[in-house]
Amino acid sequence: MRYCVAIALCAALAVPSKAAILGSESSAMTQQQNDIVKGIVVDENGETVIGASVLIKGTVSGTVTGMDGRFEIRAAKGSTLVISSIGYVTKEVTVNGNSLSVTLPTDSEALEEVIITGYGTFKKSAYAGSAAVVKTESIKDVPTVSLNEMLQGAAPGVTMQQNSGIPGSATSISIRGMGSFNASNSPLYVIDGIPVNTGNQSSLGTDAGLDALATLNPSDIETLTVIKDAAAASLYGSRAANGVIVITTKKGQSGKASVGLKASWGFSDFAMPFRQTLNGDERRQAVYEAAYNSEIASGKTHDEANETAIEHMEEYAPIPWSGYTDWTDVLFQKGNHQNYDVNISGGTDKAKYFASLGYMEQNGITLNSGLERITGRINADFKATDKITFGVNVLFSNVNQDAYGEGTSYTSPFYSSVSKVSPSDPVYNEDGSWNRDLISLGDRNPLLSMTYDRKREYVTRQFNTAWAQYVILERLIFKTTVGYDYQVNKGQNWYDPRTSNGDDYNGLEEDTIYQRKNLVWTNQLTYNHSWGENHMDYLLGYETNDYSRDYVSAETQNFATSGKHDISNGAITSGAGGTKTGTRLISYIGRINYDYAKRYFLGASFREDGSSRLHRSNRWGSFWSASAAWRLSEESWMSGVSNVLTDAKLRASYGANGTLPSDYFGYMGLSSVTNNYNGLPGMFPIQIANEDLRWEKNYNFNVGVDFSLWNRIDATVEYYSRKTSDLLMDYPISMTTGFDSFLFNIGKVQNRGVELDLHANVINRGSFNWDVNLNMSHNANKILELDGKQTEIVSGTQIHKVGLPYRTFYVYEFAGIDPEDGEPMFYTNKLVNGVLQKETTKELETAERIGYKNAEAKVTGGLINTLRYGIIDLSFNISYQFGGYGFDKWAQKVDHRGYDSDLNFPAYYRDRWQKPGDVVKYEKLDYDAEYLMSDYYANSRNVNSTDFIRLRNLTMGVTVPSAWVRKINIDRCRLYMSGNNLLTWAKYDYYDPESVTNGSTNWGTPPLKTITFGIDLSF
Repeated sequence: MRYCVAIALCAALAVPSKAAILGSESSAMTQQQNDIVKGIVVDENGETVIGASVLIKGTVSGTVTGMDGRFEIRAAKGSTLVISSIGYVTKEVTVNGNSLSVTLPTDSEALEEVIITGYGTFKKSAYAGSAAVVKTESIKDVPTVSLNEMLQGAAPGVTMQQNSGIPGSATSISIRGMGSFNASNSPLYVIDGIPVNTGNQSSLGTDAGLDALATLNPSDIETLTVIKDAAAASLYGSRAANGVIVITTKKGQSGKASVGLKASWGFSDFAMPFRQTLNGDERRQAVYEAAYNSEIASGKTHDEANETAIEHMEEYAPIPWSGYTDWTDVLFQKGNHQNYDVNISGGTDKAKYFASLGYMEQNGITLNSGLERITGRINADFKATDKITFGVNVLFSNVNQDAYGEGTSYTSPFYSSVSKVSPSDPVYNEDGSWNRDLISLGDRNPLLSMTYDRKREYVTRQFNTAWAQYVILERLIFKTTVGYDYQVNKGQNWYDPRTSNGDDYNGLEEDTIYQRKNLVWTNQLTYNHSWGENHMDYLLGYETNDYSRDYVSAETQNFATSGKHDISNGAITSGAGGTKTGTRLISYIGRINYDYAKRYFLGASFREDGSSRLHRSNRWGSFWSASAAWRLSEESWMSGVSNVLTDAKLRASYGANGTLPSDYFGYMGLSSVTNNYNGLPGMFPIQIANEDLRWEKNYNFNVGVDFSLWNRIDATVEYYSRKTSDLLMDYPISMTTGFDSFLFNIGKVQNRGVELDLHANVINRGSFNWDVNLNMSHNANKILELDGKQTEIVSGTQIHKVGLPYRTFYVYEFAGIDPEDGEPMFYTNKLVNGVLQKETTKELETAERIGYKNAEAKVTGGLINTLRYGIIDLSFNISYQFGGYGFDKWAQKVDHRGYDSDLNFPAYYRDRWQKPGDVVKYEKLDYDAEYLMSDYYANSRNVNSTDFIRLRNLTMGVTVPSAWVRKINIDRCRLYMSGNNLLTWAKYDYYDPESVTNGSTNWGTPPLKTITFGIDLSF
């Protein structure tokens, strides 16, 4: 809340009040003896047009229509009113009396969807490539920290993975599968024409990370366009092999100043129950059972086994003095959030402006987790002359993120509550002091650590873009744009002397600072001309991109007081480091488009990239695309069905993109000079040179059909094939070289798929409107080649094998639990004459691991419904995924059969074997068993379905009738309630299916459910 007062004051000072605007307007109009003019604006069907702009021509005085389509304005007799609204033809009417009725015709061209590619804007009917425009209207009220969250389920072929549910944590988007093994699989993000820094920007290297996009305010976004094929992506060359996400921010419009104010508040919790464990009594029984079964198996009598088991139970599962502890209640809380946005926009024919100020605070579901963000934006453009126009887009953002140790850290709230701290561990001793003698963790009390230890990220970002456009000739235009993205990340990691993390050091402070600079300069020359029914446009361009990063860190320990832990207050400097690095890209661009009679379309593009990440002999890469489209519906022979098939288009594209190594100096032979030998400087080789390192090449084919039925149903069906060759991979080599691998270009991978995007205006009658969007996609990933010799590479619980998807699991095949003795069984899977033998065995060393299922979902998609009835609006988005699997890495920690009796037991052990004849999924508890499933966790029992259907978001709003709010000088007032991840159906529900990343479950915070209440005002 500490910024809220400041925001309110800034808004009050920066935004002129409506009274002041009306006052000055009234004073001027009084001199002209103005009268109050009342009117109504309707469409061709007689329906009222809400929010239409009514402007006195030649002035900035105006108003907007309310929910009933009516307006009032002071205007002189004989003056002209300019009435406009998006999707309608602008109309001018002369004031001849005190009452007006205006009908606005529908503008079919304005209503047509527009594809923004960053190198041009195209009407969808004339676009030959594959792109999806994400409708932000239905999700604008969802409290998203990062705009990536707006994409989940919103466009076909787009999937999101999130390592952690900590607010602001890093997310990754993939478009049409994975196309690289070693290099990035993330798309390129372009904001207002400038490629920007994205990805994990954490300065501390936390498991959650910090998403660079969390520094942006989603409320400032006007459009999101996902480019998926080569037709437009090839113009971005080396950065666009995995697609492009083009973002435009809001701009001002001609007319009177419009002020918007939006505020929301809410809370959050787990979207699904998180890895529940046995309660105190159940765990106590399980510990007893594990000891008893072991003693019986060793030949002890019932009485002897019972006595030993009771002693074991009292040692590892006692009833504590305070009663059993529910560590979930201790370590987790209800999260909460608040969000405030204020903006002002307006302008004239010469100058337009948009300015916004935003504040957001989101507290996570644990102590010391959350994000606080304040953003400011100014977008302005000015037409200096008929030939010269220039503008600026300025963003300032300040972000603070609180995180905590995740992974398998003993004091992590998630890992400790699931595995390490048990109901038999009290939080405090009877005298009120902290319990520092936990059964498994000893002195590592997780609540103690979360109370005093801190991990905090601070980010300051300035992203400034300036552009100028000069009309050389009527159709020949030159535009230059400079974007400078400057970001400073500071991380502070504090281990308090009162905690197990810091007591050995008497306090430890680690400070890290990253400075990132990204300079992009683009120059474009465009020309277009027409003759007859022919039209052509051309583009030539030159770009430079210079990125640099500086890093410095220091670590000190032994502090006089825990309340003053600045880095300089530590008595001992225990570490220091720093690096400086950078990369540069130079590009030449060309594009030509041709269309005839708006029926036949051809396009071609070319880009030449030179990168400092490769040796000069391989530095330059050439990327290109060709596309064509045929608009069938414009053919005369289609006129017989034009009343049904109102639009139809066939299109195809093919092209090449490239991907650079993630390492800036991967081709060089490098030596380290950072180590010492007996206090003297030391140097040793750390990387083998490979001057033959070259671009990954991505060849992308796309064919699609777009059609419209009765002007009510719009559909797109597409087929694509992506083949990536010269894959960048850490190639295994002999250890006699002193290295185990080096970066090399080997192999090929393929992604093929089908996508469907369907929009229907189901009902449009009077005040009731219902729109439905359905999208679904299928992608099949397959390795075509590795190095030409070996056909498979085993990596942990996955195998990368020719002919199989990249993330195929490599596990022992679980054959169930023997009902007679409760022991786990496995299939031998010995290969005999090319056939896997499915004999069962209890001797795990006699079984073989096999390729078993894969992480690739067969179908993904979303269903978006938007309804409006009078003053009530309702929208909801359902996302889904079917046919994929995830591997549960947690099994190596929790499937211990009672061997680690000081640990917790997962709740699924309620379905365990206890007596002969039991048909169950989980084995007999036995702390001295020969086979512990945690030791052999790479088995198919831990491969679980990730099928789910999720109510991604739901929003319901009520717009207060304008007649009510105009009395207090408010143009529009909307109250709303929004929820995110409200309901989830999962085929396997022990953990959240969306907590699976790269095929395996992670150790982080799962997705959260949020509820939000808000108000949206305009003046």
